[in-house]
Amino acid sequence: MKRIAFDLGASSGKMMLGEFDGQYMKTQIIHRFPNRQVGVGGDLYWDILDIYQNLTKGIRKGRSLAGEAIGSLGMDSYCNDFGLIGKNGSLVSQMRCYRDPRMARRTDEIYRKVSREELYRLTGNQIAPFNTVIQLAAMTLEGEGYLLKNCSRLLHLPDLLTYFITGEVFSEYTIASVSQMFNYKTNDWNKEILGRFGISDQILAPIIEPGEFAGEFTELTARELGVEKIKVAAVGEHDTASAVAALPLTQKSTAYISSGTWSLMGVETKIPIINEDTFRYNIAIEGGVEHRYRMLKNIMGLWLVQECRLEYVKMGWDYSFEELSKLAEKEQPFQSLIDPDDPVFYMPGNMLEKIRNYCTASDQPVPERPGQFIRAVKESLAFKYRWVKEILEKIRGEEIQTIHILGGGGLDELLNQFTANACGTPVYAGPAEAALMGNFLMQMKAGGEITDISQGREILSRSIKISRFYPENTVDWEEHYLYFKSLLKGEP
Repeated sequence: MKRIAFDLGASSGKMMLGEFDGQYMKTQIIHRFPNRQVGVGGDLYWDILDIYQNLTKGIRKGRSLAGEAIGSLGMDSYCNDFGLIGKNGSLVSQMRCYRDPRMARRTDEIYRKVSREELYRLTGNQIAPFNTVIQLAAMTLEGEGYLLKNCSRLLHLPDLLTYFITGEVFSEYTIASVSQMFNYKTNDWNKEILGRFGISDQILAPIIEPGEFAGEFTELTARELGVEKIKVAAVGEHDTASAVAALPLTQKSTAYISSGTWSLMGVETKIPIINEDTFRYNIAIEGGVEHRYRMLKNIMGLWLVQECRLEYVKMGWDYSFEELSKLAEKEQPFQSLIDPDDPVFYMPGNMLEKIRNYCTASDQPVPERPGQFIRAVKESLAFKYRWVKEILEKIRGEEIQTIHILGGGGLDELLNQFTANACGTPVYAGPAEAALMGNFLMQMKAGGEITDISQGREILSRSIKISRFYPENTVDWEEHYLYFKSLLKGEP
């Protein structure tokens, strides 16, 4: 039985056609498309209609290539961003991007309603400007509360796409869990948080578990796309949840890095750990498939490389990511380092200038050539991974013995090697399409092809190639790590 998986990242989307032959997973990418925030008058949006059109294009491609009925479709994406459905069933709001500046404008007012510490204690989610509840609070403070009062439902991005094609209204557990509106004790919406921010729980959809069918195409959808009424499965709709679902079997005490626009570094836990240390280091506790909790920290990730490349493209230098990596490899090590999570790097635009200014302010050599910029970013990311590794070890009281890199960032061999060098541990990379693979595994569970994610991971480990990287030049990396830590201003 062939299935289609849809995965949307902050820089691109892709779709996979796959099937399980009883022994191995066989997959192929059938559609790719760019995705980027759209700036209008200083605000940032997503083009949800273009995203939907690419979804339908991929479905048609998948059905044509399959040559047979499609067993199911599953969709995952980045979290927190949402659309509002009116009482007539239509989309009544543009979808704002999580980097939209309105949250920063209202930060002080928002945290006067609920302090950062109390908000963390009640939800376990990281303190961040992009969380759904912060976006909703900013909406209200900026005079858009009427949209919330007059809508019938708020749907996160994958739930919204499912609604478009099935008419079904629900919120999938993993993406609900990172909204900062979820209560791990009740496994439902956090009514205390909602009440403190004046948000009605009536606009939030019932929460369902990943690994079950949530609906099927409406007659209209099937007719418009020229396909049968395909079943839609609830998967780990938060892309990181899907990526971690695809973590192959590894040694004990493995940390993962879901590497893409963001780097999400963490470990799986059996219970949600929420305490003073996790708050102090702003560690996110997020729901995973089959209620495996993800204890992780957000790191700015390859966003910095993407933004540098975009500037070079605008200058007429259309470097590929591979070409930039080769240029970086030729440059001298440790000339300039940055804290990838410094707030100055959060918003899009002028990344080269931001890095120059950062290096000037910290009395470091200022990068000039493309390779110098990219090397500075990748060495700094590797050091930040080391710093987060030490935090996770401290909180859990257990040494991390290996690191497994999931997602498209795992194709970056230079960064993988830097990570092994900085962290002093073996690094394994793969699958590159981890979110799609995890998405597919949960569709298999919904269809009865596997009983649980452990069985799915065993199948996956047989079906993919894993690359391995071992520490090199650790003395040099150790020396420069001490300097890197001096740059982490504001970190505990």
